[in-house]
This record gives sequence, structure tokens and C-alpha cells, in this order.
Amino acid sequence: MMRLLCRIIGGALCFIGIIGMLTPIPFGLIFFVIGLLFLIPTTPSVARRVRWARSRIGLFDRAMDLATRTAPAPYRRVLRRTEVGGYDW
Repeated sequence: MMRLLCRIIGGALCFIGIIGMLTPIPFGLIFFVIGLLFLIPTTPSVARRVRWARSRIGLFDRAMDLATRTAPAPYRRVLRRTEVGGYDW
């Protein structure tokens, strides 16, 4: 039940984030990363897709790297699972 709730919340936040990235002030990136923090631990396919996107899209990789460096320790561990060429935390 908790996994399903995390997936629903994460999906909604990612959707809001994508819509928010289209606005002149890109607050959507914050919502998108928070949504990924819900989705990465609960859905292995999302972690693989984020890792694939980070390997292909340099801007996305730099944004995720910045979010990883500035996030508190528990969230940093979740985001490090998607680093390309890094350790498998």
C-alpha cells in the first residue's frame, strides 16, 4: 500500500514538474526531483530510465548532479543510485 502511495505521489509531482518547467521561472525542476525521490526507491524501472537519461542528456545529468550535491544525506543516497559510472550505493 505504501509503495503504491509513493508511486502516485511521485508520478503526480513529476507531472507537475514537467508542466512547471515550461513556465518562464523553472520551479518545475524542484517538483520533478522531489517526484523522482519518491519514484526511484519504489520503482526499479524509473531508476534505470533516469540512469539512461543521465547518460544521454548532459543538461539533465548536470541538474541531477547539482541536486545530489545540495540534497541532505538520506536524499543524496537515493539520487546516487542513478549516477552514471559511479558506485552502486
